[in-house]
Amino acid sequence: MSLAGRRLLVPVTAERTAFADELVAEGAQVTPVAFIAIAGPSDEAALEEATAAWCDGAYGWMAVTSRNAVLAMDRLARAAGRTLGEPQPGARVATVGEATRGVCASVGLAIDLVPTERHDARGIVADFPEAPDPGGRVLVPLGNLASPVLARGLARKGWAVDTVEAYRTVDGPGPDEATVAGVAAGELDAVLLTSGSVAERFAAACPEVAPSVRVIAIGRTTQAGARAAGLRVDAVAETPTYAGIRAALDAALEPVTEA
Repeated sequence: MSLAGRRLLVPVTAERTAFADELVAEGAQVTPVAFIAIAGPSDEAALEEATAAWCDGAYGWMAVTSRNAVLAMDRLARAAGRTLGEPQPGARVATVGEATRGVCASVGLAIDLVPTERHDARGIVADFPEAPDPGGRVLVPLGNLASPVLARGLARKGWAVDTVEAYRTVDGPGPDEATVAGVAAGELDAVLLTSGSVAERFAAACPEVAPSVRVIAIGRTTQAGARAAGLRVDAVAETPTYAGIRAALDAALEPVTEA
């Protein structure tokens, strides 16, 4: 579907504007809003220690669900003259999402496990192997708002799980008054929600959403966060990727035809 003339609210961060730029290139009138910002961990020394341990081969696996965690570890590894992809016999990586997989590849990490059913933390847990012995160790770098699903699930499979805060999600500047008014008045065709954190902050900033404004979630986790924040969700991406939310956007904007 052509996006020419479509008015879209698209979440961005200082580091991530590519998707919004792609929609603009397709002709959409994009209002970019930084609902969130990414900050460093509250205890950088702990992340440095975990990064060094990974590079030293102390872990059998690393399970990551966010590109921000990978980028934070890569920054520290490079500062120490190392790389996350250093040869580590037997060390493996599990991850989800096109963005995270792409970042892993860019820093030299080969991906060994991608969930086949659910593309989220529960999906990793479902497909993750049982620990071969009680000493099997998994590193799980997380954001400050991450749920305990991944760590708890892996622990139930017998793994010794070390979690470390790799980054913090904090409030961004959010929408201006004109955008808030536009959402309430139906001056937008759709709002894209790219994470539960974004959904929560959108709901707080825009308490009134016109019925004509389609609200699109990038996946089931974001959908759950949006609904918990009191938002109506009109469409959900089948896969939590930009391609997935783009397809969901097309479906939501498709005109309804009478039978």
